[in-house]
Amino acid sequence: MKSHKIRLLKRLSCFEPLIAVSLLGVALGWLALIAPCSARESDGSTIQKAHELLEKGSIAEAESLLTQTVAANPQDHEAYYLLSKISLYGQDHKRAIKYAEKAIKINDSISDYHLWLARAYLAKAMESNVINAFRYARKGKGQYEKAVELDSSNVEALFELCMYLEAAPGLAGGDKDKSIKLASLIQKQDSLYGAYAWAGIWEHEGEVAKAESALSEAVRLDTSSSYYARYALGYFYERQERFDDAIKVFREILELDPDAMAALFQIGKIYLLTNKNLEEAAACFKRYLEIRPPPNAPSWAAAHWRLGMVYDLQGKLELAAEEVGKAIELDPENEQFRRTLRDIRKKLDAHN
Repeated sequence: MKSHKIRLLKRLSCFEPLIAVSLLGVALGWLALIAPCSARESDGSTIQKAHELLEKGSIAEAESLLTQTVAANPQDHEAYYLLSKISLYGQDHKRAIKYAEKAIKINDSISDYHLWLARAYLAKAMESNVINAFRYARKGKGQYEKAVELDSSNVEALFELCMYLEAAPGLAGGDKDKSIKLASLIQKQDSLYGAYAWAGIWEHEGEVAKAESALSEAVRLDTSSSYYARYALGYFYERQERFDDAIKVFREILELDPDAMAALFQIGKIYLLTNKNLEEAAACFKRYLEIRPPPNAPSWAAAHWRLGMVYDLQGKLELAAEEVGKAIELDPENEQFRRTLRDIRKKLDAHN
């Protein structure tokens, strides 16, 4: 049963929800950065204030404001919707589902509400046992379909449904033929998202050269200031273990935007994982810790953890333990951080 679950989750990981502003920088592959937050315009001053706080990265303040809002007005569906987003950013998938379901119960006519509920269901699938993983995955598919039914121009919902159909197991509703048809439809509606869709399909099918070509086209088409397509290409090169190419792409992003902290983090991470240029890796993480990361970037906790791993490789075990300890202070429930600290302490004990 255990090995079956592992095989299943490896397949489920292909269609993890696309959360561009994940506070913990969830490793969602190149899909992580191509679904920007598309909040609905609101006339309510409180909701608008929450939007502004989220855009600035003031997540805790926005959550507090929205919690007060729904307490005063339990029928404020957009407040529940934004609370669902915040919960998903924080990887509290149960709450994300609860809030999205409340928003939809009050108003089920808004496509984005169903889109974000789909993302929450798929996130929940990733942490569930085999039976529940399939159950939540199928629910997610249903919400994607509802989002598309309500708004056939919702390109994010179309794209994510396409990726689901391509990557999901058949028992969870995957259908490669439908994914190809949907990619063609997306291409007609939005050439940039069409390039993303074909890149996802080609990579999943093992057509690496075609996937790279599609992502290169996406880079050409992407005129956003967030450089989603370049991030997509960089993550693609990482997965193909073309680390020099990946670093080149992330450096290009930094040249275009010196404050692109997500790109800086990736450069440090690649140097760490390849055990090369460790001094530069440490410099990347130190600089990263000087500026509060944007919502679509890894957390400070992750940076402290990675910096601790660099120090570990350099034999600076006391500094390594200190940095990983800081990561645990910021994210005390993270078992991966705790395992790293235990390993470092064992080395310290052996050294002493």
